[in-house]
Amino acid sequence: MQVIVVGTGTLSLNIARRLSEERNDVIMVGENETSLRQAQDALDVGFVIGKGSSPSVLLEAGLPSSDIIVAATGSDEINIVACLIAETVNNEIVRVARIHDPAYLGAEGIIDQSELHIDLVISPEEQVATSVAALASVPGATDVLEFADGKVLAVGAEVDARSPLIGRPLTELRRRAGGPLLVAGVYRGEIVNAPSRDMRVAEGDVLFLVADRPTVRRALTGLGKRWVRTRNVLIAGGGWEGVAIARRLSAAGVHTKIIDRDPAVCDRVSQLLDDTLVLNGDAMDDRLLADEGGTRADMVIAALGNENDNLFTALQAKRLGARRVAALIDTPERMPFASTIGVDIVLSPLLTSLNPILQLVRRGDVVAVQTLRESLVEGIEFVAAEGAGIVGLPLSLLHMPHGSVVGAVVRGEEVIIPSGSTVVQPGDRVVLFARPALIPRMQRLLVPG
Repeated sequence: MQVIVVGTGTLSLNIARRLSEERNDVIMVGENETSLRQAQDALDVGFVIGKGSSPSVLLEAGLPSSDIIVAATGSDEINIVACLIAETVNNEIVRVARIHDPAYLGAEGIIDQSELHIDLVISPEEQVATSVAALASVPGATDVLEFADGKVLAVGAEVDARSPLIGRPLTELRRRAGGPLLVAGVYRGEIVNAPSRDMRVAEGDVLFLVADRPTVRRALTGLGKRWVRTRNVLIAGGGWEGVAIARRLSAAGVHTKIIDRDPAVCDRVSQLLDDTLVLNGDAMDDRLLADEGGTRADMVIAALGNENDNLFTALQAKRLGARRVAALIDTPERMPFASTIGVDIVLSPLLTSLNPILQLVRRGDVVAVQTLRESLVEGIEFVAAEGAGIVGLPLSLLHMPHGSVVGAVVRGEEVIIPSGSTVVQPGDRVVLFARPALIPRMQRLLVPG
């Protein structure tokens, strides 16, 4: 595919990197020549210098013959205008825009998405809020991905020192789960390992489990996790991420509280959120954090806008006794470090916002694309088509690459955790996990021919 990426910020660079790694023809557009040249040196991309809302610049970037335009600058207005120009020049192009201000879209938006000439809106804030809501629904998990309208969960669970399964074989966990359970991988030493028959559970492992919700609950309980409903969440930071998270949790019946050091921010957030308590103060102050519920919170989320501050605040809350702590981190190199030093949950707004874009470039009837752990593993949900490579043969005969696995098959209301003898039928919803580098080799499974 031929893709234009407008912008030179972190989000744009991540989008360009991922799409170019998958052998798409990527052209970047931006006004920062230094950033563009650095991107060209580091990535297999071309570039055009200029404003992303300029028709002549977009034409020079190849707009008439491009398949997708992703406008991901820091300006909503530039992104919207770029999509408007794209539709005018090439009405077949798929238009994607990063929208920052929620006033444009959503239930309270003043302009309909179709009027903005946008096919797909990407919002790191909304994506991370969705992730937090999923985590809140599964106590004890470090990662939660939902597939097939929530019928299938892919969950990461860290084995702590209290787990009764330390030193026990993985088969013991399957027995305790009391239902079909797939251990899709074991995150050990910053590497995702395929589980072997003789692998035993070790302290510090993160097990990636795939099952329906009741089986996941029993598996986590078997690991020694307490299944206690998430009732109270404290959010450090009243930026767009904090607001989106609070809105999503409040809608799910979770009591939320936001702390921010800027009085003007607190006033703005109070006007946006009627059912969230907003306090003016420094969440990095351990006394204030303790006084405002950091010791009793089911989850503390550090969303202060600075990664170092987020790490510090999350660790402070952990020390004070919060059940789970999360930090927003967008630098991939810092994510394993954050987990190593004691942060329970590491969330990346920018990496999660890549998922809907990846869905666009996948061949076949792809329903969703989601990633785990710095994009080490990708989960694809798709509808199996008549004549596709995955249909009609036992899974054991498909010769899938090492590092890939079919995690679940949903047939009507039935969730099937497959074995080697499972045969996928046309119309099944299939959840497939693989390392991103393997995805191009596996397209034959998704499409006929």
